[in-house]
Amino acid sequence: MTLDEPVTRWVVSRLGSTPAEVFFEASSMSDVWGVRLEDGRRFAVKRRGGGDRLAIVARAHRAALDAGIDAPDLVAGPDPLGDDAWLTAEEWRPEGVFTPDGDAPALYASLLARIVAALAEVEARGLAPTPWLHYDHRAAARVWPPASSARWDPHRIEPDLPPALAALARAARSRLEASELPAVLGHADLNGLNVRWRGDRAIVHDWDSIVLRPEAVLVGTLALDHPATPDAGAAADIATGARVLAAYEEATGRTLTPDEVEVAWATSVWLACYNAVFEHLHGGPGAVTAAILRDGEERLALAGV
Repeated sequence: MTLDEPVTRWVVSRLGSTPAEVFFEASSMSDVWGVRLEDGRRFAVKRRGGGDRLAIVARAHRAALDAGIDAPDLVAGPDPLGDDAWLTAEEWRPEGVFTPDGDAPALYASLLARIVAALAEVEARGLAPTPWLHYDHRAAARVWPPASSARWDPHRIEPDLPPALAALARAARSRLEASELPAVLGHADLNGLNVRWRGDRAIVHDWDSIVLRPEAVLVGTLALDHPATPDAGAAADIATGARVLAAYEEATGRTLTPDEVEVAWATSVWLACYNAVFEHLHGGPGAVTAAILRDGEERLALAGV
């Protein structure tokens, strides 16, 4: 694997050494290369669009590092490459495992609380929502938010989905849109895909998943999705989700309001339905589909619906 010429020139200019090896490559919402330089250093070089969003992401990433949250150091960028392409480089941090050594709900809740506190002063006006939390989109004819391509659009396969998924998602979306909770900046994808653990200490990756959403939405996201790993989607059961909410209250030293508790549970429904339809887009129902079809109505009851 090799880098194309514009990226190679940027690496030499910003990192001060010539690429010797591309030992990793992935492409999804961004292009990512693991690059070893001639001087032996290793970096994750990323190319993606959205310069305005990336500027906020970079500020949040650096604020988290300054607050002592362990994460790959952002060493260069975001720098424009042309055609709405931007480049960044982070130190390569491969260490750690997918699950923590200890009480995962409590450790993840404490991590989220630390991140929200660290990002409290980061300017984030105009930050576009991540697709999986874009429940307040304005496409009246759609349940799910507009997709980046037809291939990944749930509406393309709507007739093949269990009807309950759309019904649950609509109910959750209505509850979320009825709330007027203030937004905070936080990481909306804290799970085994983006967090590595050394014992009970977290290394946080994927700062592109920064969102400006109510704190209760972040907690609800975590309450559902923290068990996910790169090998398999997962949905925490209701009892485990309740432990996340309680652990977050303990970590922050405050009790969630009744509205916040309901919004957290509504978020768990919305996100589970969103993840479930993507299981179908990837080939068929999986663990998340089974979980939300089993307990979706109970979650909605907890959401006050």
